[in-house]
Amino acid sequence: MKIHFKNILLASLFQVAFLLISQAQTATDAWRPLVHFSPQKNWTNDPNGLIYFKGYYHIFFQHNPIANEWGNMSWGHARSKDLLHWEELPLAIPHGEEYIFSGCVVWDKEHVSGLGDPQKELLVAIYTADYPNKKQEQHLAYSNDDGLTWTKYLHNPILDINLLNFRDPSVIWHNSSKQFVMSVAKPTERSVQFYGSKNLLNWELLSEFSNQGELDMIWECPSLAELLVEGSEKETKWVLFNSTQGVQKGFVGMQYFVGEFNGKTFTNANPPETKLFVDYGKDFYAAIPFYNAPNQEVLWLGWALSWQYAKEQPTFPWKGQMSSIRKLSLINSPDGLRLKQEFRPNFSEVEPTFQIKDVSITKSKVLSGIKLLQNKSYIIELDVEGTTSDRWGLKWQSADNLQEFTVVGFDEIKKQWFIDRSKSGKILSPGFFKIDSAPWHEGESRQLRVWVDHSMLELLAQDGIVAISSLRFPLGKKENLSVFSDKGKLDLKQIRIWELK
Repeated sequence: MKIHFKNILLASLFQVAFLLISQAQTATDAWRPLVHFSPQKNWTNDPNGLIYFKGYYHIFFQHNPIANEWGNMSWGHARSKDLLHWEELPLAIPHGEEYIFSGCVVWDKEHVSGLGDPQKELLVAIYTADYPNKKQEQHLAYSNDDGLTWTKYLHNPILDINLLNFRDPSVIWHNSSKQFVMSVAKPTERSVQFYGSKNLLNWELLSEFSNQGELDMIWECPSLAELLVEGSEKETKWVLFNSTQGVQKGFVGMQYFVGEFNGKTFTNANPPETKLFVDYGKDFYAAIPFYNAPNQEVLWLGWALSWQYAKEQPTFPWKGQMSSIRKLSLINSPDGLRLKQEFRPNFSEVEPTFQIKDVSITKSKVLSGIKLLQNKSYIIELDVEGTTSDRWGLKWQSADNLQEFTVVGFDEIKKQWFIDRSKSGKILSPGFFKIDSAPWHEGESRQLRVWVDHSMLELLAQDGIVAISSLRFPLGKKENLSVFSDKGKLDLKQIRIWELK
């Protein structure tokens, strides 16, 4: 009998490879969010084409259909009825010779484009076609089956100004001027162009917004939204959002401008040197609003990852995930109108899973006796009555390793909200060692709400004026959660927790 040592060796290598893959999958299952969307497998980045249609919230997203790394950019697709349970659908728009970059989806309610079957509802996607190292231009596709399948327009491009970098169209219906308005970025020139159209096919340049004393970084993924000013019945202001990055400079994030839009021109109400940031964490990027959201609310979500270390995210078989859905409005603060974000669904409308009132803490109160915390998917809220401490907040401590912990809280000396993940487990880049912090807004409450979903932490504080979103990758299987108060007393009106299943 011949013994084929080569075959035995190959079989052994396959077994080892399979074991390593299985171990990798087992190791990262604990990091996959429960209710924040992530694809079943492979790479994802920017959310695209967010739209509410026929009872479903649809998200399309930048997706590599064949690998767990950036490339082969196409549009993935998922939908949800309640913003918590997501159904991933087949690939929506596959790449050809062109990559399918970021864009939007609108409901062509009146069939003004003349595309598709006029007897069926029509969705129109407008996106950037990227021809690598050549140019970027805006293309269109349409769907008569609620976004499940798409037909690329025969006469693409619909907008081409012959630039290497010209991308990320976002389209709204502007009721006052009775036209569709597109915001699209010229990234390296740090500007946003606005185009108008009556039929979604032919676009006329309206104006350009730039020269804002900008940080020396690119602009991308712009969007316009009309937001209600809280405390008034009808007052609204226009807000222009964009994502900005300069990885070498250590910043990747989103900024916004508050002002007026008259159907042609956007005017910033603040001086150019006023820098307003959407989220002070590193893991909230490329957010755009949902088209046709119910009750005229403005809702959005972002990519919950950073270009600083996206390639190093240690997850398998997926890489990349979305943030929570947040409702947007504006609120008057001593510094002027500022963005307010609220988690959706609105958990305040339902009874919390756990609640205690009138709590005083001098050092630490451990909450780990609460079974639901081991699910690692919950929202926890602290409502502060007053404090004499130097620093207070929440601490997640590994039960296996005293050197592994994450802290979220407020520094009363520096007057800063913060997330410290410098010892949170697996460290992806030097950016993890820098504490993510946001300034205190005078006159506002010291209430904080943290959405915990396995590897994700999202802090909304001071009634949503402050946002910090940060990923972490704990190595310990179990951790203890405590409320702490350093060098003083923390008086809490209440602690509330909502479990997510």
